[in-house]
Order: sequence, then structure tokens, then C-alpha cells
Amino acid sequence: MGKKLVLSFFLSFLFIVCLSCSSKTLPDNGVTILRPNAKDEVKAGDSFEVRWKAEPAESEFGVMVTIEFSRDGGESWEKVQENVQNSGKYVWTVPKVEYGKYAFSKKTLKLRGISKSKPIYRGTSELFFVKSGNK
Repeated sequence: MGKKLVLSFFLSFLFIVCLSCSSKTLPDNGVTILRPNAKDEVKAGDSFEVRWKAEPAESEFGVMVTIEFSRDGGESWEKVQENVQNSGKYVWTVPKVEYGKYAFSKKTLKLRGISKSKPIYRGTSELFFVKSGNK
């Protein structure tokens, strides 16, 4: 009986580890990115107010958010800021985007917000256009 319990525990642990190593990203859940959206044209180097709405109560979602952006349509992500207060807004300095360097060469980005305490809660923006800037 003890060997079956140990084997069951080991297989459960292995399953969880395999899930965490998966290259697929988790689907959006409980967070809606309001801005930027597909209609927005933001300027590289300028400040832009990111807006989101978290559906779960703060007691479930947590008080902090991690904000990330993607230059390649969501294949990879770069941190903008960790430990952002879950106020529904954050002022972001838009990065420079180079033509042809990434899969989406029309200078488009995606942005996402993730609950710091429960990363299962997350939301991803639509693709939005970035105009050239001074920075």
C-alpha cells in the first residue's frame, strides 16, 4: 500500500512539473486589457496609460500585477514592470520597435497583465501599432 501511495505521489509531481515546463502560454482568464487596443496608435518613447479590468475580487486576484509586452505577437514576452498596484492603470514608456527584426514587422506589439499572486489570472491586449518616435 505504501509503494502505491509513493508512486501515485511521484507521478502527480511529475505531471505538475511537465505542465509547468510546457511552452504553451496560459489562456486569458479574468483580466481584460482595455488600452491599448487595436485602434490605438502609440508613439515609441512616449508615455501611454495602460488600462485593465480584473474580474476576480482583489481577495482572489491579489493586489499586485506584472505587466509585460511582446514584439512578436505573443511568442515571447519582456517584463515592463513587476509589482504594479492593481489599480487598473499604469503609465508605460513605449519601447522602440525596429522594422523587420521580429515576425510582426509592421511595428505591432501586444501587452499583457498577470496577477502577481495567482498567475492563472491574466489578460492580453489586441495587437496595436507603434509609430516611430525620438527615443
